[in-house]
Amino acid sequence: MMMRLRVVYARSALLIAAGLLIALREAPAVRADDATPGAIACETLVELRVLTAGLTSSADAAPRLAAHPSCRLVSKADLGEVAQRAMIGGAPFECLTVSTSQKCMWVLP
Repeated sequence: MMMRLRVVYARSALLIAAGLLIALREAPAVRADDATPGAIACETLVELRVLTAGLTSSADAAPRLAAHPSCRLVSKADLGEVAQRAMIGGAPFECLTVSTSQKCMWVLP
């Protein structure tokens, strides 16, 4: 009897695992570009560095935007070519042209 229960549980586990694999395989793929509505950009590199000080990811910077008036969320469609580049502590930063602004905006790497 105990052996029969183990076999039933093993079969159930295999069926559940197979179902999950099929569901994951058929789920639509989401690209990183599609998931993020825009990029955090600041008018100066200093302001961008102050905004991101102590953060581990760019997603953590969004809630802090209200305290930094020269920074905002810019649509990726509005971002253009690289106007300036800088390296700070081995991290690359780029100032991209923005269609809604006269000046380039510094974006998170």
